[in-house]
Amino acid sequence: MIANLPHIATDLDSNEIAKRARRQSERGKLPGFVATTPDGLYEANAFGNPFDYRLIASHAPGKLSFTMKIKRKMPIIFWAVMAFTVWPGVLFTDSLLNTWFGWYPNETWITFAWYIPLTVLPLPWLHKAVMARTRLAALVHAHEQIHAIAKSLGGEVNE
Repeated sequence: MIANLPHIATDLDSNEIAKRARRQSERGKLPGFVATTPDGLYEANAFGNPFDYRLIASHAPGKLSFTMKIKRKMPIIFWAVMAFTVWPGVLFTDSLLNTWFGWYPNETWITFAWYIPLTVLPLPWLHKAVMARTRLAALVHAHEQIHAIAKSLGGEVNE
């Protein structure tokens, strides 16, 4: 889906496209606008849920095309937090069960044996679901952005 973003047919040159994109950004219509990136002519945000993507515009004569790349910082922080919360959770749970329930075995390895698989095994499915939701939301926003950019350029969106 992300690889097949529409492009805009336009007769404008790169400078005029960048100028109009900057103007659109100044009006608040193109969030996260960054001019002249190493990846393309300019980039803007494509908001996902919960992670955002970069919508990168590249210009060739007569055509403005787009690609998307995920912003890496927030997913790394999210998954690091997920990984680092398992260990304190197992210790807290073991302490809680031993304090409140006298019948619970006092050996810590018993809590490890059921708690760690219970918390770690669902992570691949959680990752798949979160990333699918993020991609879909970012794709919808990217299409909205591309249509708004086409309108400001006076170009035609080609699927």
